[in-house]
Amino acid sequence: MKLENLQPSGSFKIRGVGNMCQQAVQKHGAQTHLVCSSGGNAGLAVAYSGRQLEVKVTIVVPLSCSEFMKKKIQAEGASVEVGGEAWDEADLVARTMVANDPHGVYIPPFDNAAIWDGNSTMIDELKEQMGGATPDAIICSVGGGGLMNGIILGCQRAGWDKVPVLAVETHGANSFQQSVLAGELVTLPKITSIATTLGAKRVSAKSLELSMVHPVAPFGVSDAMASSACWQFLDDHRFLVEPACGASLCIAYTPALLANIFPQLNQDSNVVLIVCGGSNISFEQLVQYKEMFGAEGQQATIAVRSGDQILLKMTTETTPQRAIISNSYKPTPKVADGLAV
Repeated sequence: MKLENLQPSGSFKIRGVGNMCQQAVQKHGAQTHLVCSSGGNAGLAVAYSGRQLEVKVTIVVPLSCSEFMKKKIQAEGASVEVGGEAWDEADLVARTMVANDPHGVYIPPFDNAAIWDGNSTMIDELKEQMGGATPDAIICSVGGGGLMNGIILGCQRAGWDKVPVLAVETHGANSFQQSVLAGELVTLPKITSIATTLGAKRVSAKSLELSMVHPVAPFGVSDAMASSACWQFLDDHRFLVEPACGASLCIAYTPALLANIFPQLNQDSNVVLIVCGGSNISFEQLVQYKEMFGAEGQQATIAVRSGDQILLKMTTETTPQRAIISNSYKPTPKVADGLAV
């Protein structure tokens, strides 16, 4: 496990946005005003970075942002402005604010090369920490794609260009999976998952591009599975993380999933799980999720497609109903009728 939940801002986000913030201040000086549109971990990471760099920070959040998260951002010394119903509208407000401020610098939540470069440093660390061993698979969550982009770019730099990445999303926030299935960028009509920090209605174009040159399996899990994994992780390791992180963690708690996606793995395989963390969670929220889904978490039917052959369906008992696995990772131009995603 790569414990990104132990980063100063509580998630991996500090690597990428921290890198971009540092570059901005180096270029523009002490008068720099960092402006970010985010109601979640990216905003918190920018606020933390601004405090460390001693520059002004404004985070534009949507109306859906919780008071809990607003207070965390403000506790880092940043100003919080509310703009729009959803992130897309808040982003327009942030961009307008920067356009009208000579010292303003726009910091996106995930879609920028400096952010991907910063996130890729976790692979540099992994290569050193693994002492010459090569991962047999890497598991990560996908929201806008910034984390996955950094992982793939880091793998390419490390000579791990054949290491498959299992890219996990929750149903209702699976813009990357939908895009791979369609062979083109897909914009979700709305986000319906509780994993709101995975809630990018459209994944970065770079994510789809990288999925065409690197082995990537986009994977969808239920909200119930993600929240249940958060409870299990809390019990096992005393770490409280968001459902966005639980989406990846549930793979570790459901071994049949991984075994069917990558049948070449065995108990001696080196599987790296990126524990991306997340600060937009409290124990009270986790209790609410347990009440919504039950103590164990109801596991919904899952369909996985990457390349032209991979397909997997699971029932509530997590028993494979049909599994067709291929090592081919060519982009899929069309989606078969009736395929559940």
